[in-house]
Amino acid sequence: MANIPESGIYEKGKLDFINVLSEALKRDPGKDGIILYYIGTVKDLSRDGKKVKQLYIEAYEELANKKLKEICYDTVNKFMVNECRIYHFSGYFSPGETLVFAIIWSRDRSQGLSALPYVIERYKKEPTIWKKEIYEDGTSKWLEE
Repeated sequence: MANIPESGIYEKGKLDFINVLSEALKRDPGKDGIILYYIGTVKDLSRDGKKVKQLYIEAYEELANKKLKEICYDTVNKFMVNECRIYHFSGYFSPGETLVFAIIWSRDRSQGLSALPYVIERYKKEPTIWKKEIYEDGTSKWLEE
């Protein structure tokens, strides 16, 4: 059985992304017909078209961790997938850096593919996570979503 960390908020650099992905492949050989990965990265342009220099992520970790675990629990029960994990990083990030990743293990392809958009939409709206874009021109803005 693989050693896969719990879903949650992790300070940038405190969770080895590649190791988690490697461990995910060892989770329960033969039980999963599909393993889906979603990797979210920092964009270089804001919705307003401003050049992003950095993105700052802050979270109320206790509540955010609880919510991320709840989303995974709900996903497993709603879509009958085998397992779900969501990892969101906090700190300062440059464009192109990994900000979040989710993993879904499923016996069936259709269940896993249906579950992934559900996970993405919920993690983007529900946890107590705040984002601040810092622009090349020296200005910044807290994002509402």
